Amino acid sequence: MADLITPMALRVAATLHLADHVAAGVDTVPALARATGCLGRPLGKVMDHLAALGVMRSDRGRYALNDLATPLLSEWDELGIRPMLDLGDIAGRTEMTITHLLHTVRTGQAAYEGAWGRTLWDDVNETSVPVAGLEAFERNTASFGSELVVEGYEWSAVNSVVDVGGNSGALLQALLAAHPHLHGTLLDLPKFADMAAHNLREAGLGERSTVVGASFFEPLPTGKDVYLLSAILADWSDEQAVDILRNCATAAGPVGRVLLAEIHLAPAVEGDAVERSMAALWIEASMGHPDRTVDDLKALGRTAGLDVVGQARVSEVRSVIEFKAVR
Repeated sequence: MADLITPMALRVAATLHLADHVAAGVDTVPALARATGCLGRPLGKVMDHLAALGVMRSDRGRYALNDLATPLLSEWDELGIRPMLDLGDIAGRTEMTITHLLHTVRTGQAAYEGAWGRTLWDDVNETSVPVAGLEAFERNTASFGSELVVEGYEWSAVNSVVDVGGNSGALLQALLAAHPHLHGTLLDLPKFADMAAHNLREAGLGERSTVVGASFFEPLPTGKDVYLLSAILADWSDEQAVDILRNCATAAGPVGRVLLAEIHLAPAVEGDAVERSMAALWIEASMGHPDRTVDDLKALGRTAGLDVVGQARVSEVRSVIEFKAVR
């Protein structure tokens, strides 16, 4: 149960696209080594282990795919399996940080910080090269329960919204598409802002959107109707979460609203006790503060100088709480 050889062999196969190469006829160890820029001796042992697992078939030095290899083919990436195993993809890189679970248990910080010495978001933003899978990773995060944000709030009375920490722009695109009268501003770190600006232009929403490359720990654009925080605070300590909320309150002023749309990060998971406990540990290792309740979020808002407006809207996967600044 503690073996790491098989998981790492599968991750090497996913990262090197070995299934794609074999499917294309690159089916010997020397040819695979040339195609992947690897050394033949260790790569051959990886291939032999994949064959022993039943992922590949081996016949006199040539390899072929078994049905079990199908999720490792790039044409099936929408299943999310190969990207999750790909050590060059943000999903795979994040997945591998579970090996630093001890850091989470000892410090309460996300395992990513134990692995790399900084947060996922700082790491991505400071990396000069494009990060594989970043957009898909963020799109999936934004879409998780997003219909409650898009459809569960009274947007008809709102003219302008700032998506604070809006990442790839997926949620803002959904908002602007569903509510044609809205103008949106997306604020995030420069790498995310550049990606979001491109996506919004491609979606034909460039004239109804503005993108700002900045940190939400800095002053925000002022005078907008709604400041939206979607799936943001779980990555930050109580003190940092209060700072973020306070910045939103300052920018919103006495008239604007702060809309906190936080994911329920520990939903009921179908399956046996092992599946549930694995899901709970993965969530704990991925985010610094995954278990805040609606009451906890309201308390953070009050500390930041915000009053709750009405009741929180709650679904199985999200809470949506509307705040206004205390006068």
